[in-house]
Amino acid sequence: GLTMVTFIIFIVLFTAAFGRLFCGWVCPQTIFMEMLFRKVEYLIEGDAAKQKMLKNSPWTTEKIRKKITKHFVFFLLAFIIANFFLAYIIGIDELKKIISEPVSEHMVGFLSIILFSFIFYGVYISFREQICTVICPYGRLQSVLLDRNSMIVAYDHKRGEPRGKFKKNQPAEINTGDCIDCFQCVKVCPTGIDIRNGTQMECVGCTACIDACDRIMEAVNKPKGLVRYASENGITEGKKLRYTGRMKLYTVLLILLSGILTLLLISRKDIDGTIIRTKGMVYQERGTDSLSNLFNIKVINKTIKNIPVTLRLEGDAKNAGKIELVGATDIHLKQEDQASGSFFIVLPRTFVNNRKMKLVIGLYDGDKRITTLKTNFAGPFGKY
Repeated sequence: GLTMVTFIIFIVLFTAAFGRLFCGWVCPQTIFMEMLFRKVEYLIEGDAAKQKMLKNSPWTTEKIRKKITKHFVFFLLAFIIANFFLAYIIGIDELKKIISEPVSEHMVGFLSIILFSFIFYGVYISFREQICTVICPYGRLQSVLLDRNSMIVAYDHKRGEPRGKFKKNQPAEINTGDCIDCFQCVKVCPTGIDIRNGTQMECVGCTACIDACDRIMEAVNKPKGLVRYASENGITEGKKLRYTGRMKLYTVLLILLSGILTLLLISRKDIDGTIIRTKGMVYQERGTDSLSNLFNIKVINKTIKNIPVTLRLEGDAKNAGKIELVGATDIHLKQEDQASGSFFIVLPRTFVNNRKMKLVIGLYDGDKRITTLKTNFAGPFGKY
């Protein structure tokens, strides 16, 4: 829970300061699309102009070959990504079993890989940037997270307007801005927006429009930076990017939450668990001189080694009572796994001096105490 809150505060702070920089440079969707799938597509079918020509051309042997090659490579890449994605969910060891053991023994896992493969294939072959504009909610949060001091990909309308067409070997028209209305910024935009219309939900901050505009400005001998990283106040009022009070508040909150989270991670136990007295049951009489309670235990192993856990009473009850594990002598705890069991705590009647008595249970690996857990022992009314 605290990790999620810290992550949300980080997103708010980062977006308030830098806009959707995450989307354009860190988001796996953008990285896979721009750095992997689109490069493969360019390698097989050529650049955007050649792809358009290929799409509109009649079906020939070459076109069929390119299309089959592209779809095969795209699905192969999607299959590899699906395997890695599933490994994060079920663990690498389980994924190895799905791959190496008979399919009939891991049908659900095998079908999951195939399903995710087709999902990723569908996303990168056709859906593409619509993920950012239709499915991902982050873009819609921009309107409440951004302010006029946030760093965004912005068009300098004061310098660029009014727009005028560029004519070679002719002087520029009087009273026109630097924008020559070439639409290169629109053509290279992966989500198809016109950055000159201002900040839009679809902008992922990839800076493709900045690169395209700078190339055109160089070609027409005008200063670069017509489209650049800036704030709205930076464009309209000439103000520099500054660290606002809101950003400072978010930073303080983020540092506090990160500190608390770090402290919890450092102090967390490798072995932890819970002990709960079995519901619907009170104490049981053991002969004439003892009482018992039935408990359920669940233990979590966060280490990478197998541990046989034994239970022992601690404190004053250590020498007075005993623990009887149901059906076993210890709890076999596998690496990065959890285990559960049931056990009785047996105490002398004379030791039980309260209707609800607190007990401490030690979890041991051999003679080494790993951790302790607390529980309550239910006794009868009054003293013996």
